[in-house]
Amino acid sequence: EKRVSVDNPVTNEDGTTTNTKIEYRVWNPFRSKLAAGVIGGLDRMYFGPGSKVLYLGGASGTSVSHVADIVGPTGFVYAVEFSPRSGRDLIGMASKRTNVVPIVEDARQPLKYRMIMPMVDCIFADVAQPDQARIRH
Repeated sequence: EKRVSVDNPVTNEDGTTTNTKIEYRVWNPFRSKLAAGVIGGLDRMYFGPGSKVLYLGGASGTSVSHVADIVGPTGFVYAVEFSPRSGRDLIGMASKRTNVVPIVEDARQPLKYRMIMPMVDCIFADVAQPDQARIRH
């Protein structure tokens, strides 16, 4: 993952300045359906700061981490991933982000994980399965 940190000078109330770091990350549209949609002119994402998002097909968590940045510290991303290997990566990423709840379970079986999360504002399905249109909550 490519990251760029830049100094961001902030003026304090007493007139002094403090340098803080702002981190920018590359979001590859060839590896993320959501990033491709944004670059392609997606009009609305239906989630923003403070939103609760159910992300089906979280994989290793790269796109999930970007969604977590968008919803911010007052929002939550409930990321469902079926693969144990990708699920381990997702759990590792979530251990560094307090607003990501990893769920290693089959997205097609919402009754198995529905009690883990409250009602959500948005469901994003990032799955590649023949029956993906039938996967719903």
